[in-house]
Amino acid sequence: MKSLLDGPIATTVNRKPRPRIRRSRQRRFDRILVPVDFSRPSLKAIPYALAISRQFAADVHLLHVVDTSQLPPPTLMTLPLVPQVEWNRRFMKRLRAIALKYRTVGNVSVLSPREGRAYEEICAAARRLNADLIVVATHGYTSYKRAFLGSTAERVVQHSPCPVLVVRQHLTSWNGSTDPRTRTGFRLTKILVPTDFSECSKAALTYATGLAHDFKAQLQLVHVINPHWYPFGDKYAALDAAQLMAAASRAAQKQMRSMVAKSNIRYSTQVRHGSPAVEICNAANEYVDLIVSSTHGRTGLGHLLIGSVAEHVVRYAPCPVLVIPARRKPNNVIK
Repeated sequence: MKSLLDGPIATTVNRKPRPRIRRSRQRRFDRILVPVDFSRPSLKAIPYALAISRQFAADVHLLHVVDTSQLPPPTLMTLPLVPQVEWNRRFMKRLRAIALKYRTVGNVSVLSPREGRAYEEICAAARRLNADLIVVATHGYTSYKRAFLGSTAERVVQHSPCPVLVVRQHLTSWNGSTDPRTRTGFRLTKILVPTDFSECSKAALTYATGLAHDFKAQLQLVHVINPHWYPFGDKYAALDAAQLMAAASRAAQKQMRSMVAKSNIRYSTQVRHGSPAVEICNAANEYVDLIVSSTHGRTGLGHLLIGSVAEHVVRYAPCPVLVIPARRKPNNVIK
């Protein structure tokens, strides 16, 4: 018999017919920034941006950053033989060639190359552009060094002034086949929204609800109960663990349904038990097209070493992740 502490224990689905939704005249996205380092994963981010661009008639801006933090120290063997101005001209030429390739399917333009730390320059360009979305690719590295230092995508998630869509390179399943969600561009039929009922997660739900209206998608709300957060042991022997978990699950189901009951969209709710980051990724394996999460915006050494649930999801999720920053500029708030 399956324990209450193993995997999902309850799922409810709202089967009420969905009425036709009249799209708001206010566009959710006007300007989309796509950082490009000319690697294959970074180029995979462009079709995602173009799919969103077509939905909202948004402008797509390509940016290349010369990451000076990754350059070797200057020596007689590594002194540049070509002036940086010439390198920038070559980068612009490559960006324009990429933009020309996609111009028939969207309004694509290029920004002047920037120099500095990649994530800092990407976020600075987003602020200067007044971007509504950054679409960035992650290489999916999971080594100790990468986990400690954080990838450029994870740093952008931490510091971005606007929502960030993180897309992954092609994922391979156990049987060697490629996950179609990383191969077919960007389509939205089901959106997964983790919630811990905090204000940050409620902001992510509000954003996801707007996207569900725009793309006529279904929302799947997930709340994860971590058994380690509950007071078990000899001191609390009188408490029945199974009953306590069941009561917490019922309360979470009721609260999730109340959050979306009046939204006039299709939705389902699910309660899982275990590590929040792990269970969110496990829930995404049940074929969802997008995870919409939020970050609490913590900084400092503790944040660097431990990371937030959102960053763990960004690192391991099997599908694209849209991260809503805790502090967004006012014109990004969707009502």
